[in-house]
Amino acid sequence: MFLERLNPRESIGFLAWKVARIFANDLAARFAEAGVKVTVEQWRALLPAYKADGLTQGKLCDMLSQEKTGVSRLVAALEKQGLLRRESGDEDRRVKYIYITDKGRELVDFTLEIVLESRTAITRHLDPEEFAVCKRVLWQIIEPHLDATCCLKDGS
Repeated sequence: MFLERLNPRESIGFLAWKVARIFANDLAARFAEAGVKVTVEQWRALLPAYKADGLTQGKLCDMLSQEKTGVSRLVAALEKQGLLRRESGDEDRRVKYIYITDKGRELVDFTLEIVLESRTAITRHLDPEEFAVCKRVLWQIIEPHLDATCCLKDGS
């Protein structure tokens, strides 16, 4: 009886995870086809810097909902590719500021259309009204769990 209650088809967490994987896998395939040399996870880290150049690495952690070590590795990889650069703060050298490079901006500009095509392809078969309800319900789950530092709080 207990295992019957763990049916993945009835678990909102499993369903949300599965949808996220479908989006990530589709986007990864499209990036590969287009010759884009970043992972979907790296692209997600580039986007906040594209929108708000000079954010702190700590803020990026909050925006990505990831631990400091994971974000540090992501930023280091993007820095190595010349897509981001890190600078220490003047007042506190421990604070790292993230800046997108021209090469990083060009990559995001190039990939934005790919991202939109992916989203459209995945959701094309959905009834627009049902899709709107789905998003509204997901927001009802998400919003009570957002803290003030989360990028979703301000609509970013």
